[in-house]
Amino acid sequence: MSTHRENLQKELYNKMEQYDELVRDINKKAIHLGNETYFTHLRLYKEQKDQIEDIMRYFDEAGVEASKNTTETILILALKEFHHYIMSIKNEE
Repeated sequence: MSTHRENLQKELYNKMEQYDELVRDINKKAIHLGNETYFTHLRLYKEQKDQIEDIMRYFDEAGVEASKNTTETILILALKEFHHYIMSIKNEE
């Protein structure tokens, strides 16, 4: 017999599997339709979640619009900056 916590854990893993399946299905349909939007299977750990929350607090204090102070926007900005940094290293070679 399973405990309540074990049942909740099974439910969580089932939902995560459904989520992954949904993301794959959305991307497959988007490609078929020529849509340029792509969804990732992103899982943040506590450290990354805390870092994003720190950035959100800073952006809030700096007066950044709420619509631009989202996890997605922060990650897109971070990726853009990291890409720029890597390309500058590559171009120096």
